[in-house]
Formats: sequence, structure tokens, C-alpha cells
Amino acid sequence: MAWAEDGYSRLVNWLKILLPLAALALLSTVFLLSETQEAQMELPYADVEAGGDGLAERVLKPSFSGATERGDLIAFVAESARPVGTGLGALSAENFQGRIDLVSGGDITFRSDEALLDQPEGTAELAGSVVVVSSTGYTVETAGLTAWLNDVRAESSGEIRGEGPPGRFVAGRMVVTGDADLSDVQMVFTDGVKLVYEPESD
Repeated sequence: MAWAEDGYSRLVNWLKILLPLAALALLSTVFLLSETQEAQMELPYADVEAGGDGLAERVLKPSFSGATERGDLIAFVAESARPVGTGLGALSAENFQGRIDLVSGGDITFRSDEALLDQPEGTAELAGSVVVVSSTGYTVETAGLTAWLNDVRAESSGEIRGEGPPGRFVAGRMVVTGDADLSDVQMVFTDGVKLVYEPESD
């Protein structure tokens, strides 16, 4: 009996040493395996074209629509736009297009490579190959144009070149205005107008 009790005591003493060692070995194996897995893991990333400040903020297909006091419908859309400066309401747009459906029945369309929209001021500064087309048959090209977002009004920033029913013409400035009496919109050319008359052929 004494021998059995002595053997049992030895077994218990050995287990007190071996079991903690085995637990420590298991824990070490778990940590080693987890570190190896994390080292081999690849983090997903996205290809984003960052701006100069390292951030890319861009709105796709932004649009604006409204109506004038006369009842003309105005709509503008761009391929993309991004905020400008720290203020609110200023956007730099690319591939800008606009359309005014006149209450009188005609329409005017605008197109430019880029535009700066100032919503608090209610204007759009078009630049880079600006093209204005009127349903009355006039097509005008210029380098810069200011269009109002809530009114039938536009002014070129410099020389314009165009063509229409009378022929081809060049002018130092163009102003587009709409009268309150709901008559057709006027396209006024000033500052040295030169017209090449092209009579209609039978």
C-alpha cells in the first residue's frame, strides 16, 4: 500500500510539471500560426486617382434644373464635378452641357469642356471650346461664356464666331437675354460685328 501511494504521489507531481508545459507549448503554437497567417495576408486596395492634396472628391453626373419667372425650363448636367475651395456651392465641372426650353417654343443649348458653377451667385462660367446653339438656326463658338442658372441670360467673355441664316459672322461680344413679355430670346452681337453674307441658293 505504501508503494502504491508513493507511486501515485510521484505521478501527481510529474503531472503538475508536465501539464503546464504542455499548455504553454500549445499556446506558443497558436500564436506562431496566427502570426504566419497575418504576415501572408494581402490587404485589399482600390485604384483612386488622388488630387494634389491626396484626396479625391468627385461627383459623377451632377445635374441642376429649375425654371425662370417667365416659365422657361433650365437644365444643366456635367460628366463629373468636384468642389472648389473651402466655401459651399462652388463646383468645377467637366464636359458641361446646358439646355433652356423657352416658354415661347424654341430652345438654346450650351456645351463646353469645363465650367465653374457658383450656386450662391447663380452662375456658370463656361470655358474651353464653348458652343451655343439656338433653335432659330444660330451656332456660336467662343472661348468663355457666363450663363445664369435661374434666368435666360448669357454673356460671352470675348470674341465670338458663328453662323446663322444670314451667313458667317464674327463679333467682339455676345449677349443672350429674355424679355419679360414672353417674346423670343434675343441674341445680340456687338463690338465690331463682321458678317459674310451667304444668300440662299435655289
